[in-house]
Amino acid sequence: MRWSLAVVVSIGLLMGFDASPATASPAGDGAFCINGFNYDGGLGDCSYSSYAQCQASASGTANACLANPYYHAKVETEPGQERPRRRRN
Repeated sequence: MRWSLAVVVSIGLLMGFDASPATASPAGDGAFCINGFNYDGGLGDCSYSSYAQCQASASGTANACLANPYYHAKVETEPGQERPRRRRN
């Protein structure tokens, strides 16, 4: 009896865990988000790479564009160039 209870509890715990990682960023990974009446709170749709692109989609609606606070620009350095190192005194 105890063994079956332990098995049922273990299965329940394993099924309760979600295997997918949690993401902090909203839908899309663009630099700008459209937000407003058509979106239920949050940042809305963040799939726009430019402000003009977002404004074109928001034009004529009750929506607005804002910068995505979770956006991190990918800066690529030229091959062979390293970041200058600081010298310790």
